[in-house]
Amino acid sequence: MDEQIQRFRHQDIEGAVIRIMDDEILSLNEFLAEEHHLDTGDEYEFAYTCCYLKHRDKHILIDAGFDPDTTPGALESIDVSPEDIELVLLTHADRDHVAGLLMADGTFTYPNAQHVIGKELWDNLSDPATLDALGDERGAFFRKFVKLFDEAMQLCEQEEEIFDGIRFIPSPGHRIGHAVYEFASEGAPLLHTGDAFFHPDFAEHPDWTNITDSIPDQAMESRKALVARAAKSNALVLSTHIPFPGIGRLKKIDDLLYHWTPIEIDL
Repeated sequence: MDEQIQRFRHQDIEGAVIRIMDDEILSLNEFLAEEHHLDTGDEYEFAYTCCYLKHRDKHILIDAGFDPDTTPGALESIDVSPEDIELVLLTHADRDHVAGLLMADGTFTYPNAQHVIGKELWDNLSDPATLDALGDERGAFFRKFVKLFDEAMQLCEQEEEIFDGIRFIPSPGHRIGHAVYEFASEGAPLLHTGDAFFHPDFAEHPDWTNITDSIPDQAMESRKALVARAAKSNALVLSTHIPFPGIGRLKKIDDLLYHWTPIEIDL
């Protein structure tokens, strides 16, 4: 695995982007509708990450990775233990975002944390029909996951401030109930966009369809609102799968046309 962790500071927020798996070399055309296929230069490094923030003295994790070892190990390298994590904010429930929440023995990886997820997503995930459709291995994991976290999840239905300076923002379409999180700071906010865009092209052209989204048209509408919000506020934007570390800013160029500037900010 390449560099596992990228630390950064945004005004009064300290953070670290954690690489949870090796990058994959993928073709952007795998995600694009044929009308937007690129002739050349379509391969890129698709990252897998989660994010740690220290925001207003709270230790926060956004998503949790694919296993219960990689993320805690990265946190310990910056002197944060799993017991220190107070909030785990989940953008959605794909396994590379939630499988790291449970130890092999079924105990919570972050035992002192309050866990947050969208209610629509949780209701869908808890539906026996959804679990049955996942197949044996994935279905078994998510049945255990839903059972163990049934009383431990804080469910959110609409945009709201869920903690001091932290907003839950529904951004559905990539998956049912997908959400993003915005963190107030001394100036421009920090916005973690989860899987809203897999590549900068989806941020620069929010009306381009990602054919791998669960509900592509809904995801496109969510992206339009999200990038407009980020550009207007000059937010520092974090994304799970944009090439590591997936940090940047968006500037509006024209109607439905934006420019993504990647940023690396070392502590």
